[in-house]
Amino acid sequence: MHAAPVIELENDPVPIVKIIGAQLKRAMTSDSHRKIVNELDGCFALSSITDPQKVSVNINKTTLAVSRGISPKAKVIIHLDFNNTRVKPRIDGLLRHPLFAIKVGKLLAPPAQDWVTEAKNYWQAVCDQPRVPSAIRLISTHDKFELVLGREDIEPEVTIYGKPKKLLELVNGTSVFVSAAMTGAVAVDASVEHLSVLTEISIKRLLGEL
Repeated sequence: MHAAPVIELENDPVPIVKIIGAQLKRAMTSDSHRKIVNELDGCFALSSITDPQKVSVNINKTTLAVSRGISPKAKVIIHLDFNNTRVKPRIDGLLRHPLFAIKVGKLLAPPAQDWVTEAKNYWQAVCDQPRVPSAIRLISTHDKFELVLGREDIEPEVTIYGKPKKLLELVNGTSVFVSAAMTGAVAVDASVEHLSVLTEISIKRLLGEL
């Protein structure tokens, strides 16, 4: 087992810094990802191809320091669409630092996760939040598997249908609830109030605040 490195955010971090910090924190639950950090020493940057958002991550084996902008120390700069992982990134510095770039790519890849386990972890993190539903039913449209979070003696106030991958994104802190519902990534049977509450919770988790 490798010790988890410390995630440090800049003072008064902007949203993209919080989001990348939260992403790295989730990755550090994986021993294989912690091992990658232990083998890295240097800085990389992420630059959005759709807006001005830019963020740098400086790694020194025990700490990942996240800050806005592109650091002049960055060995590689990854140009990507933060909102669409299907768009292939372009990497500056790949030829100069190929091994570093490959390891950074592995670091940014999400660790293997099981949506049922992550959903249970999600409930533990959010069940005490104000106005959270007493029970939520998740249904995998892939195999019709159902999971109820919260009270099992009542009819769930919220039901969510989706493919395992989309359910995982909803509960592991990488998807905003209302966006997933509006784009059809998941189907939701819920009141406007519960939709609002779960959206607020998902934003907090995306930013690493919950």
